[in-house]
Amino acid sequence: MSAPPVPGIDSRMVEKVGIHISAKNLPKLHTFNMTDPYAAIFLLDKKKNALIGSGVTEVVKDNLNPKFAKMFNVDYLFEEAQEVIVQIYHHTGHQNLLEFDRQELIGEYRFPLATLMCATGQVLHAALRNANKLGAQLGEIEIRAEPIANTRDLFVVEFSCNKLVNKEGFFSKSDPFLEISRMNEDGTHTMVWRSEHKDNTLNPRWALTKIPMVSLCNGDIDRPLKIDIYDHERSGKHVFMGTSSTSVRGMLSGGNRPIPVVEPEKQQKKKGYVDSGTLTAGNCQIEYHPAFTDFVMGGLEISLSIGIDFTGSNGDPREPTSLHYLDPSQKTWN
Repeated sequence: MSAPPVPGIDSRMVEKVGIHISAKNLPKLHTFNMTDPYAAIFLLDKKKNALIGSGVTEVVKDNLNPKFAKMFNVDYLFEEAQEVIVQIYHHTGHQNLLEFDRQELIGEYRFPLATLMCATGQVLHAALRNANKLGAQLGEIEIRAEPIANTRDLFVVEFSCNKLVNKEGFFSKSDPFLEISRMNEDGTHTMVWRSEHKDNTLNPRWALTKIPMVSLCNGDIDRPLKIDIYDHERSGKHVFMGTSSTSVRGMLSGGNRPIPVVEPEKQQKKKGYVDSGTLTAGNCQIEYHPAFTDFVMGGLEISLSIGIDFTGSNGDPREPTSLHYLDPSQKTWN
């Protein structure tokens, strides 16, 4: 027989889990416009038979194979059956992404959270379904989970590139942007951060940015990272410009040294190939944001003083007008 719960203490067996979502082979919903997908995630409250929203991702414009950078934080309760619903929408242009009835549902996938946590590599692949489009090919979804490290720290960095190879021809220059992916235990990569694109330049400079360490590497500064560079295209068919491999520790200890940007196909086929430009992670540092428990574990002492006023002039504590009145229903405290 389990012990009775202690008031004020969450005695449930719970673990914080980060969930990443990506999709591929989504349908082109309209003849003259590409699909602009985004994802929404819900937990089903079986007691109330209601959906509890956990948030939405960013919109990935003009893309049938989106990789969403946003990570969802979910409480995994070991002793409860939790059903998760992930829906993929086409953004119709209405600003509020939470007004789902004004967006266009592509499809959804429902699964028990325990199934995801117990799956090999904690990853699930499934076909999207839509009750209004039975039998239609709506694409596939990938759901990936990982227990979240207890960190609120931020990685601070200024990215820049130099002498990238132009992918736009003779009359214009590429519009580069960055995508950072972290390596998973199975050797695959999950995209965790995307920069804005810089117009018409082969030497882009990005403003100082702060990336949550829990998203970037889940607190592991030695975790391998892949930084891909793309030439942005309005059609969504972004052109690969090269990739660099590093880690948080590598960037911190790099001393602003350039990292080679490599195009693997050229590297294999072109004799004497060196690189396709360089990437620099400048002014790197970790901005520490300790939790309250870190202060306590570090020896923080808290002093508390309590005073009790027994002054008789405050009146009979049984009367509502008294400053010491104790409401029997505990709804009012003077």
